This record gives sequence, structure tokens and C-alpha cells, in this order.
Amino acid sequence: MQPVTITNLDRLLTALIQARQRGELHETVLERLPSEPGADHIFGTRTDKGEFKPLIRFRFDQQLPDNYADVLRKHGYQLVVVHEKHRS
Repeated sequence: MQPVTITNLDRLLTALIQARQRGELHETVLERLPSEPGADHIFGTRTDKGEFKPLIRFRFDQQLPDNYADVLRKHGYQLVVVHEKHRS
């Protein structure tokens, strides 16, 4: 029997499902792109007050498959990309 490999896409989907079960996420997933090299890649949602709430973080070297947006759509999530402003 082969060991089960958990991919980053599996981790993302699990985090989204858990957030939905807790009532923290309905269908829109925010993808916050890193503002600088080496910054975390974050998926989250907006709170009732409009603030960004992180659900899962990936380091810059943790890759997702090229078709991850399509997979999220197939699971009923709408993906919105947020470009983080560079802080100076």
C-alpha cells in the first residue's frame, strides 16, 4: 500500500472546507499575492468589517498546480486576486 501524499492543493481545499463549515467562508476566496520576493502567498476571506482574514499561508517555495483556480471553481469557490500594496 502506497503512503498518501497530501499536496498543497489538498491543504488549500481542506482549509476552505473547514472555514465554510465554521461559517467563515461562503464562496469567495481571496488570494493575496505577495508584495515582495519571498513573502507568503495567502488565501483568505473578508470579515463582516471588510478586513482580510487569512485562512492558509504558503511560503514562496510551496507551489500550487497551474490549474488550481479551475479546481477551486469546480468545488464551488469564486477566486478573487488581491494585490497587496508594497509597504515602504
